[in-house]
Amino acid sequence: MTDDLRTYFERIEGSFCSHRGAPLLLSPLDFEKAVEWFAAGIPPQVVEEGIAGYFSRLATRKVPLRRAICLAFAEECVLKAREAHRRAAVGRSAGIEAGAPPGERVKAFLSDRVVRLKAFSDGPFADRLPVLARLCASAAVELEGLLPRREEPMSRLEGRLAPLDRELCRLVLLEAPAEAAAAWRHSALQRLGSLSQSMDEEALRQTVDKLACQAALHELGLPRLSLLFMEGEG
Repeated sequence: MTDDLRTYFERIEGSFCSHRGAPLLLSPLDFEKAVEWFAAGIPPQVVEEGIAGYFSRLATRKVPLRRAICLAFAEECVLKAREAHRRAAVGRSAGIEAGAPPGERVKAFLSDRVVRLKAFSDGPFADRLPVLARLCASAAVELEGLLPRREEPMSRLEGRLAPLDRELCRLVLLEAPAEAAAAWRHSALQRLGSLSQSMDEEALRQTVDKLACQAALHELGLPRLSLLFMEGEG
C-alpha cells in the first residue's frame, strides 16, 4: 500500500500544481483529503479529471487562481467525474443510458447506512461506546430524512453527509479503549512505512488517524457515511 499511496499522492499533487500553473506544497489537510480519496477507491485518473474540471470551472467563472489553494475545493468536481465514469461503465456493460440519474443508487446507499447505524446503536457495543451509539442513532434519523431528497445534486447531499462522516471517524477513535485506538494507529503507521519519514508532524497525525479510523469502523461493523464511499466498502 505504501508505494501505491505515494504514487497516488504524487500524481494528484502533480496534476493540481500543473493546472495551477505554479509549484505548490500541498498542506496536511490536502494530504488527508488524498488519503480519503485513496481509501474510497477513487482511481487517480478520476481525481485528475475532477481537478481539471475544477480549474476549468474557475477559468469560466474568471475566479482568481489564488483561490485555488486547497485540494478539497475540487471535491465536488471529483464526485462528478467519478459518477460520470460509473455511469459510462454501467452503460457499456448493461446498455443503460449514461445520463441515468443516480437516485436509486443513493437510495440504496442511504438505506444500507440507516440499517447498519441502527444495528450498532441497538447492538452489543452500545453500552461500551454510548456516545458513538447515540451519534449512530441520530445519524440514522438524519439519513432517513435525506431519502426523499436522493435526486438532489450529489454535492448537496455530500454537504450533509460529510460532517456526519467526520464526526463518526472522530468519535470512534476518541471513545474506543485506549489500547484499541493505539493498536489501530500503530497498524496505520506500519502501513505507511518509510512514507511517514517524509511527512511533517501534522500530516502524519492526520493520515494515521484517517487510516486508523478505517480499521476501527471495519472492526466495529460501521460504515463510512460520505458519498465518496458509495462504491467502496459497502
